[in-house]
Amino acid sequence: MKFNTADVATLLCAMQKRKILVLGDVMLDRFIDGDVTRISPEAPVPILSQSRIRQMAGGAANVASNLAQLGLHVHLIGVCGNDTAATDLETEINAYPAIHFDTIRIKDRPTSLKTRYRAGGQQILRVDDEITIDIDNKDAETVLTLATAALDKVDLMIISDYGKGALPLPLLSQIIAAAKAKGKHIIADPKRNDVSAYANVDLLTPNLKELRTMTAMQLSNIDEIGKAATALAKTHGFGSILTTLSARGMILSLPDGTQFHDPASAREIFDVAGAGDTVVATMAAALAAGAGLEGALKLANHAAGVAVGKSGTAIVAPGELLAHVGSTPPITDWPNIVSQCANWRDAGQKVAFANGCFDLLHPGHIHLLTEAAKTADKLVIGLNSDASVKRLKGNERPKQPSETRSAILAALPIVDAVAVFDQDTPLELIETLKPDCIVKGGEYTKQTVIGAEIVTARGGKVVLIPTLAGHSTSNLTSS
Repeated sequence: MKFNTADVATLLCAMQKRKILVLGDVMLDRFIDGDVTRISPEAPVPILSQSRIRQMAGGAANVASNLAQLGLHVHLIGVCGNDTAATDLETEINAYPAIHFDTIRIKDRPTSLKTRYRAGGQQILRVDDEITIDIDNKDAETVLTLATAALDKVDLMIISDYGKGALPLPLLSQIIAAAKAKGKHIIADPKRNDVSAYANVDLLTPNLKELRTMTAMQLSNIDEIGKAATALAKTHGFGSILTTLSARGMILSLPDGTQFHDPASAREIFDVAGAGDTVVATMAAALAAGAGLEGALKLANHAAGVAVGKSGTAIVAPGELLAHVGSTPPITDWPNIVSQCANWRDAGQKVAFANGCFDLLHPGHIHLLTEAAKTADKLVIGLNSDASVKRLKGNERPKQPSETRSAILAALPIVDAVAVFDQDTPLELIETLKPDCIVKGGEYTKQTVIGAEIVTARGGKVVLIPTLAGHSTSNLTSS
């Protein structure tokens, strides 16, 4: 695919509501932040003055969260204990209504918990609370039954194997065979040294350290890495291997020797926790939406670039991904758009209008705009200026300037024009544009929609679109 913002935006729209099965090792990631100002008198170790605790879904659950944030529907299957960590993990996952979580609770087996202690944004200690023995045959049979049933309803399957025991070898081979029998694309994120356990999957996603272990080779330059991955793909029947190379980006290797190397796109590296999960999720989402391998690779590389610039186990929103790809802002002045609307009407076309801040575009926004575009022939967006957003949302907003937000909106295939307004409401803009339809979210009533009387007086209509639960810019910026 030709990689530009418009094509990426089209792909992101195509992802919405695609269905993916994720199974493997779920875990809870806990981050304890504070300051270190002195060394303990009891031992030569720093004393952390705790200031904040955050918890996030990790492992396979982080893959699922990334998929949900991109707008896909996810069926997640994982193993937990009967403990507070499991309850906390379920709370984090339940924040995404698009994730259906089938959890197998096992008595006396602790939920995998990784606690990271950080001072000044730097990790100083990680404590893992878990056991890694394989689940027993009875629990494995439960996982297989759930996975086999779920395969009929999904576009693709991800195996997120962290080697914590949720996927014993016999179960892994049975699940891969079941997916193959149903013609499902399989992506496996491996942690096992014996790569034959993933034989015949369509895409394997090791990092360089894992590839070195799998091949027993000290791989250094890109050519060596690509050739080793190609040989591995040939031997074990992999459709392709995506090797993540940290600062050197990613390389995709096919059994026929074809190689795609994409350099790293990160602008600033803050925290690499969970970045691999973001890569796997974005690759899966892009492939499920119809992208080719090279296009999916490029998109995943950009997603990784966003993820490593965040603190904690990061998830990436569509608006962040589009901003990272970059594009030129559209013409947003009112006279130009008034002229466009006049030309459309002269051609017998109806014009719909929707407005908002659209800060960090997320699936809720895409849902609203997709439905809004169905109400008329053309869709014009009224976008709050930076000053207007600041007055409405506070001094910490917007997270993205109007130039970025307008460029992202204009890239969407469902948006025909973007007009920026500086007022607190779009009333003056609506009076100027004279749209045939105003579209707002379901939290409004027709009586409270700004400009409704202007549109209805001209024979137009007001349409209310039910909101998509679980998505908001506030949620994205609160972590």
